[in-house]
Amino acid sequence: MEKNKNTYESYNETVEEFKNSFSYGSRNNLFFKYLGGKNISENEFTIFIEELLNVIIDDIDKDEFSELKKLIFNSQIKGYLPKSKNDKYTADWDRVFNPAKYTYEDTPWTKFSKPLKKSKLSLISAGGVFCKDDDPIQPGGMTQEDAINKISEFLRSPPTLAEIPNNISKEKLSIRHPGYDIRAAEKDPNVVFPYEILKNLHQEGVFASYTDNFYSFVGASPQSEIIKTYAPKWAQMLKSHNVDAVLLVAA
Repeated sequence: MEKNKNTYESYNETVEEFKNSFSYGSRNNLFFKYLGGKNISENEFTIFIEELLNVIIDDIDKDEFSELKKLIFNSQIKGYLPKSKNDKYTADWDRVFNPAKYTYEDTPWTKFSKPLKKSKLSLISAGGVFCKDDDPIQPGGMTQEDAINKISEFLRSPPTLAEIPNNISKEKLSIRHPGYDIRAAEKDPNVVFPYEILKNLHQEGVFASYTDNFYSFVGASPQSEIIKTYAPKWAQMLKSHNVDAVLLVAA
């Protein structure tokens, strides 16, 4: 029988199918997508679901949810942390993504050459933040759901750096990213684009000044192209604005 998400019709679904459905499947959930990854076995998945139900009951009884948060946080670490080189998951990951490409003998960071208090800073976020009236992806109008459905296209397409005025209000910001759950960032963009926090630190005298614009792009992009082509261009652009350091924010 065909699966119907809106009814309780019977559907024969294996544990593996249920597990995999959380990662860009029928139950796609970017907060829990790691459950559908190869780093979580079927047995670990079923144990997590059992623990989740038990912790929910306990926390409801206590009317506080610290244990639930702890369980989910620890499961995310397990879901994303690379395993040993001897297991199948890491071997598959190496063949597909080849982390050796992104291993450096020397640090890629430039040593700070002046006191922070005298420095000019900027901000670059990989969180997919942009101005509502200046969509970096044309034609505009792509929704978050559209982006999720086009995750493969994002991973093959060059990144576009969005310029965001440093005095913009939260209400004029939009967020779209196929790789993470944007709900918290929609409530407060500072979660992935801490522009107000950066400006507050400036008011406290932590650093000297900041750029007229801050920047963001979708981190779900070809990593080798970012490293070899786009990051150097962005660095030159920032240097032309006399920037001394950049706050880089992952998503």
